[in-house]
Amino acid sequence: MAYENGPDGENPEVDYEPSIMGGLREAEYPTRDEEGPVLQGRLTRARIPRTNDYLQAGQRFQLMEEWEQDDLVKNFTDLFAQCTRPVQERMIWHCLMADNELGLRVGEGVGIAPSDVAHMPPLPGQTLTEEDRVRLGRLGDNPPRDVTGLTMTHCVPDKHHVVTRC
Repeated sequence: MAYENGPDGENPEVDYEPSIMGGLREAEYPTRDEEGPVLQGRLTRARIPRTNDYLQAGQRFQLMEEWEQDDLVKNFTDLFAQCTRPVQERMIWHCLMADNELGLRVGEGVGIAPSDVAHMPPLPGQTLTEEDRVRLGRLGDNPPRDVTGLTMTHCVPDKHHVVTRC
């Protein structure tokens, strides 16, 4: 998580409280917490009719700068290494479904090959697209996602900034 202190020692980037980093604080105000309109209704949930769990994730990985891919692979590898073997296997399965290179690199980092997870079925209730079923059939041997005409958008500057600690 990145942060920067302002000139008065405050951290305007911290937008939650409480925080030991200082940051913005909710102003005191003379209102009741329950103020506002009364809403009545029924909360429902339903699966969206079209799901594609892996296409966008794979395209996003392909559109990343090399250093961003490296950072993502390192982060996944470090985090998955802390998990139990069944969790690691499922996560590598998901990574391979999204993007072959991502799955191979993270799998190598935690010692799991495509052959270790190729037998795994989709999760209960998970709907695979026809493309996903084809990718599952050749897990670990899929071509990169097609990103023709797509561009990456960034919310932060598109440059690698290395933070050093004292």
